[in-house]
Amino acid sequence: MKKILNVLFGALLTFTLFLTSCSDDASIFTTEDTENFVDQSVFAVQAQANAGKMGCFEFIFPINILFPDGSSSEVADYETMRSALKAWYEANAEELGLPTGEDRGRGNRPDIDPSLLPSLDFPVEVVSAEGETISIADRDALKELKKSCRKDFYGGRGHHGHRRGDKCFKLVFPVTIAFPDTTTAEVADRKELKQTIRTWKDANPDSEDRPSLAFPVTVELEDETQQEVASKEDLQALKESCSN
Repeated sequence: MKKILNVLFGALLTFTLFLTSCSDDASIFTTEDTENFVDQSVFAVQAQANAGKMGCFEFIFPINILFPDGSSSEVADYETMRSALKAWYEANAEELGLPTGEDRGRGNRPDIDPSLLPSLDFPVEVVSAEGETISIADRDALKELKKSCRKDFYGGRGHHGHRRGDKCFKLVFPVTIAFPDTTTAEVADRKELKQTIRTWKDANPDSEDRPSLAFPVTVELEDETQQEVASKEDLQALKESCSN
């Protein structure tokens, strides 16, 4: 009887270790690898437009992101972007050959092939450190805009250490937009702002001037506190402080 009990105990221990191993593998997939993909993806989307806390511009959400399988998702902010990226990764990682826990040891965060990361879907709107509101129609327009941005995005360090925060600030609505012809318009939310900028751009495709924020404006910082910004110089100083 004792021998039988020892055999049963050994079998139970082996089964328990097997379940624990499976659980560990799953946790590797759902934590380290997922976070690695999400971090690199957010970095890739920001780097396209030199946007975010360490860039020259801030996205005016919502924006659309394109996934490598051709699907897309509209995201309302960085939090929903990260949620969408996490869900897409967990649904597609193995099929597309993205890194999972089986591909690496614990603690290693491999670089992901850029072709397997998402990208921006155009048009996309941004606000500059000077308060200009800019509608970017396509990749050519984005390329031209980035020429005006001399900031070395993340100091050339790539995505490593990227999690210093996603944004410098976001606008608190309503805000007033000042157009180059000196007229103004008050907009109630981000979607109305995006549409106002696009409508003006469509009507003035060759204008070298752009609509701008009318100061003062109130912004929300990364820590969710709000701050009133009195001028474009103050906004520039705020944006610069975020990258220090």
